Amino acid sequence: MPRPFRLRGPGGRLLPAAILAACALVFGGCATTIKTPTWPWAKRDDAAGRKVAGELGEDAESEIISSEYTPPPDAGWDWFKGDNIKRRWKRIVGRGPNEPVARRALAEADGLFNQRKYAEAAKKYKVAIDRWPDSAIEEEAMWQLAECWFFTDRYPKAEDCYDEIVKKYANTRYLDRIAQRQFVIAQYWIALDDKHHYLTIAPNAFDRSRPIFDTRGRALKAYDHVRINDPRGPLADDSIMAQANAHFLERQWIDADYFYTLLRNDYPDSDFLFQAHLLGLQSKLRAYQGEGYEGGVLDEAEVLADQTLVQFPDQLARDDQDRVLGVRAEIHAQQALRHWTRAEFYAKGKHYTSARIYYALIARDRPETLLASKARERLGEIAGKDDVSDNPFPTLTAWLNPDSLKEAELDAMAEADAVIAREDNSGSANPIR
Repeated sequence: MPRPFRLRGPGGRLLPAAILAACALVFGGCATTIKTPTWPWAKRDDAAGRKVAGELGEDAESEIISSEYTPPPDAGWDWFKGDNIKRRWKRIVGRGPNEPVARRALAEADGLFNQRKYAEAAKKYKVAIDRWPDSAIEEEAMWQLAECWFFTDRYPKAEDCYDEIVKKYANTRYLDRIAQRQFVIAQYWIALDDKHHYLTIAPNAFDRSRPIFDTRGRALKAYDHVRINDPRGPLADDSIMAQANAHFLERQWIDADYFYTLLRNDYPDSDFLFQAHLLGLQSKLRAYQGEGYEGGVLDEAEVLADQTLVQFPDQLARDDQDRVLGVRAEIHAQQALRHWTRAEFYAKGKHYTSARIYYALIARDRPETLLASKARERLGEIAGKDDVSDNPFPTLTAWLNPDSLKEAELDAMAEADAVIAREDNSGSANPIR
């Protein structure tokens, strides 16, 4: 017959009956208190639903944790950030994230919006944004809030809110409509500034439909938002063209040239491509400041003029073609004048080698200009002349640096080589020396 099981303590002594009774009570109590965990996605009964939906008041914090909202952890120095402090304070006062409250506020705001009570609807949308951040509810509420600002003619707030939506939800379903709204706002501000010519630093204290400062600058910024937020959208090239035209009308040639070039390079299928070539050519030519300044813009204008003639032979009317040909002739004349100015400078300083290089460039590359014949005459006058040294100690210089060349000659030769390399890639032409 098997022996009954008995609990024994150290030394083989039997445990007292009181200890056994206590163990039975503890383990029995634990067994009765263990419950099945309640998961966030588990179905709840109606009473629990009413409780979390706000039966205790809108300020009661929800027990629901949605997969849409993940509160960021407060760790390290981030604990002291303003947003984290604000979030903790809202949690303390009972205004933490609450999805049912946010949904109810959104529904009430939509009803007010449909009744065209935009000011009252805006307050409710703000509640929905505040009570359930980083969610589809917040995205929809932000869009509707921006629409409230738009329909109440508070365009600066609307434009800021539209841009904030795209920053927070880059793939928002409202992207096309946001671009349309921002484009219309920019057009309105540009038209206002064209009519009234507002001063940039003059504050606007009464008209809520335009910014406090710099109406035109904010309009150009709104055009930028259209292009940057939706670069392949239907209004991207329109915004670039509008921005370029605004700079062109203000005689800001360098900025206008930048946006016309951006349109030609990034949107080759745009309906504004032809206008971008013509106006870009004018911008480049007017951005040129004279022979005493950098001349790269002239070379770019020459390439653009040739490209316009080749790419748009059917769209160019007779007057437009004559205008482009006239611009190209003016470009050639300006390039010849640049060479002539440098050649005369070196000739007056008796650096005849450098002067001959620039005179020869005029005679060879711009024979149709008026300066070409003068350049050939000057070449004949200084032919065979040696450079006059401006070195007061030629013997000492030759001893210290026998391979040195005059700085002026080096500059002239380098520029001549660049011109030859740009215009003749075959290698068949002889260098000018």
